[in-house]
Amino acid sequence: MKNILLLDYDHTLYPSTLSTLRAVDDRINLYIRTFLGFSSEQADALRLELWDKYGTTLKGLEELHGVDREHYCDFIHAIEASHLPPPDPALQAWLTRMPYPYYIFTNARMDWPVRGLKAMGLGAMLPEALAAELTDLGDVADGFRGPRLQGIFDIAFMDWDGKPNPPGYAKVDAHLRARHGQDLRIHFADDRQDNLESARERGWRTIWIVPHTAPPVTGNEFDRVVTSLTALDPVSLE
Repeated sequence: MKNILLLDYDHTLYPSTLSTLRAVDDRINLYIRTFLGFSSEQADALRLELWDKYGTTLKGLEELHGVDREHYCDFIHAIEASHLPPPDPALQAWLTRMPYPYYIFTNARMDWPVRGLKAMGLGAMLPEALAAELTDLGDVADGFRGPRLQGIFDIAFMDWDGKPNPPGYAKVDAHLRARHGQDLRIHFADDRQDNLESARERGWRTIWIVPHTAPPVTGNEFDRVVTSLTALDPVSLE
């Protein structure tokens, strides 16, 4: 049985202690205040409410307020470079040793993980076809020796209906089996438990990357529970 690894991006490939996603949340709140006329308190409450109900704040804003998805993504991803994750030699070393095809599976638009991977010193792991399509990858290093990322399943790939909603998982699963064969063991790492629960329902093996804000883990239904990918053996994924 062939192993495939799916990796969430935010708070999975970089620690939840960083300011990266908080900076994005601040941009989401600013978007809601600026274009929908909510107060600061209302905007933050609405962001969390829609994130919890729809899986992404964008999905709720589209349905309830007719927000344009591309305009929204352009706005919320325009964070200062200082908030991007820094280079991570330990993760690069782990990926170098990991022998299986791997993909990113994210609720963000494609440009967000691409920008983040570059900031982390992992731009050279991008598939050559993807790198050729993006015009701003001039600083991609040639020295990365690990297996290249096979692809990025972003929110557009999922028809803008992201995790934890089942249709996105079904589309990713079908793509993987069409490309790699039906006899697959799919491992999925994510920091959100609801995202992992949907993966478990498809029969995928689940790896919970525990965020620093999570309560102490006393018992768990997921296959692996770690605080970082690098805590796993990259060959056995145990």
